Amino acid sequence: MNRTEQLIALRADVDALAQADEATVLAALPQWDSLAILLVVSHCEHVHGREITGAQVRACRTVGDLLNLFSSLS
Repeated sequence: MNRTEQLIALRADVDALAQADEATVLAALPQWDSLAILLVVSHCEHVHGREITGAQVRACRTVGDLLNLFSSLS
């Protein structure tokens, strides 16, 4: 799965990211909260077959950082 496909899949699973692009700062999103973080963790487990923690997601500053996190797990 390439980055564009990863972003499309992430947007589909996490409503808070529906309009986001790779440069979007997560903290600037009104719906970026603990539920959104949980949805990212769940997305990673189901789509990428890898476990991540909420702390790893919270350490990401942008959507691109999330995609980099997913890639680093491969």
